[in-house]
Amino acid sequence: MAIEKVSLVYIEGSLRKVNKTLKKCCESGCFHMNPPPDTSGTELAARNLKDKGLYERMIKRAKALADNLGVKLDENAAFDDIDYNVGSDFKRYLDEIDRQQAGLYEQQAQINSEIRSKGAIYHNLLGFSGFDADFAELLACKYLKPRFGRIPNGSIRKLDFYSEKTFFFYQFEKKENYTWCLYITTSAEVNNIDFLFGSLGFERSALPDYLKGSTEEAARKLLSDMDDDLVKLGEVEEKLKEIADREGEKLSKVYAKLISLNSSYELRANVTVFDNSFHFSGYIPSKEAKRFTEMINSVGDVTVNIRDVTSDDKAPVRLKNNWLFRPFEMFVKMYGLPAANGMDPTPLVAITYMLLYGMMFGDLGQGLCIMLIGIILTKVTKAGLAPIIARIGVSSALFGVLYGSVFGNEEIIQPFFRFPQIYELFGYTEPPHDVFKASNMFLILALIVGICLILATMIVNIVVSLRMGDLDAGIFGASGICGFVFYASLIAGLGCSIALGIQIMTPVYIICLIVLPLALIFFKEPLLHAMESRGIKPVKAAKNAGNIDTGLKAKLAKMQGGKGTEKKSVGMFIIEGFIDLFEICLTYLSNTMSYLRIGGFVLSHAGLMLVFSIISEMFDGAGSVVVLIFGNIFVTGFEGFIVGIQVLRLEFYELFSRFFKGGGIPFKSVSINTKVQV
Repeated sequence: MAIEKVSLVYIEGSLRKVNKTLKKCCESGCFHMNPPPDTSGTELAARNLKDKGLYERMIKRAKALADNLGVKLDENAAFDDIDYNVGSDFKRYLDEIDRQQAGLYEQQAQINSEIRSKGAIYHNLLGFSGFDADFAELLACKYLKPRFGRIPNGSIRKLDFYSEKTFFFYQFEKKENYTWCLYITTSAEVNNIDFLFGSLGFERSALPDYLKGSTEEAARKLLSDMDDDLVKLGEVEEKLKEIADREGEKLSKVYAKLISLNSSYELRANVTVFDNSFHFSGYIPSKEAKRFTEMINSVGDVTVNIRDVTSDDKAPVRLKNNWLFRPFEMFVKMYGLPAANGMDPTPLVAITYMLLYGMMFGDLGQGLCIMLIGIILTKVTKAGLAPIIARIGVSSALFGVLYGSVFGNEEIIQPFFRFPQIYELFGYTEPPHDVFKASNMFLILALIVGICLILATMIVNIVVSLRMGDLDAGIFGASGICGFVFYASLIAGLGCSIALGIQIMTPVYIICLIVLPLALIFFKEPLLHAMESRGIKPVKAAKNAGNIDTGLKAKLAKMQGGKGTEKKSVGMFIIEGFIDLFEICLTYLSNTMSYLRIGGFVLSHAGLMLVFSIISEMFDGAGSVVVLIFGNIFVTGFEGFIVGIQVLRLEFYELFSRFFKGGGIPFKSVSINTKVQV
């Protein structure tokens, strides 16, 4: 239940092995790749493998060649025997295929076009069956213009109205809606007659000048020409097939390698090349070191160096938790990943979230329903919230047993506040009849829980800050050692005085445990400066720079005598110090009071169920049951949702803000996407 330990990996080898090595890294499923180092200020003649656009163009070209050759490409084909490693190698190969089939594609397309054209003409000729004249002679007339086509049957009788016009009309085959026909007019009147027939819906069939003889003769000639074209087409396709048989398998392998090279572009962009060798680095989980090394070594001619990550390394973060806590990683990632040398707060979040949710929404029946909904959603969906719903449902049910609440009914199970050992402890002389009578008890318990959580998160902050070398936050911060001593001492003193009647807040107690911690916080800045002057870095640079607030950065810059800074006057120092102390004390108070909402939601839950109980008593029989069912559904959905949001608010604003050190880089295993747009 922590941040998984990772190791730094350096990989180098012969350039011709780079693609296989990257593929193995992807297949491992546990390699996080680093960006390439900046070599601009060095004398190394290094470069990065940025060649995405080049390979995309070649993929499209290889796909087009394969389509023309009728080759079925396999993007998963093994390409180990294809010794092409740079763009010029692939270009030469594709150029060679182009040379082999030069002109064949154009011939194929031209012949297919001619066959389609002649087929359409042949289809039109069938409509002029019975035409005995010679097409060539008629189409060659100088003063007469023939027009072959078809006209709607309804327009034929309209031609009688234009008998004075200069045209000759002849009908051929008649269909259901139209008739194949011919009209002949003079060269002088052709435009007018064409307009007339066009207005009547005439559709002209353009016949080529090379038609000769009657309809039957011209049709036979077209069929004969098409047979000849098919023979030519077969010869061209046979030549293409020979090329496909000869080059198809290799073309498929080249295509697969291009796909691999292109899809690994983002990975290759992180590879540095010089002296005909490649170099790149990344991180792997330490437990995967042996398996990963064996996978990479299987490539051959590649060297793998693995070393442990030091505290100065900016390693990626992968959270590692058991099945119970793992779903709550979603909340942590919403707030931000912890730093690599920080602490995974997931277990704390999981425990406190389930605890607070159960306390604020405790009901055995409704909790079991929430748990059942969470289990069902976990089975049928991949929603990250589903397993969390199941877990908080269990917590709600457990606290429902303590509260004695079953679907709002508090008579089935005896609640904990009716036991003498409990209610007498809180000053009650008789057992509270219901939750409202025990409201003071719930509010006091809410404050106790809040105080314990605040103190716990302060301890976590101290441990994490000191481990990260942040002495400012670990010692002098509001949640550091000074803040912890002040808050714990103040709470202990007030608690003993009010609850137990024991006066422990003596002058020595107040001076040592309350005033002194505040004084150390007040004089934090000169104390940090004194530490800095003695060679003690209050905040380690570089790795934690992203976690230091802007104000502290400015303070450290002043301590170090940075240029452009102004010296602070004593008066300004005092004013700022008192403002900071007032803000810290106000934050302690507001944070503590914020936990009163726990008791408030316990009371609101009981109040809502009481309302529906009273309404149900206004109905008889089935109506009363319906009201209770609706009330439970409404409360479970509405209040359950509101409580979930309120608990998350407590997590983010009251807990995380005290100890969380963000800035972590997510661990992302590299992968290759083989889906390419072509």
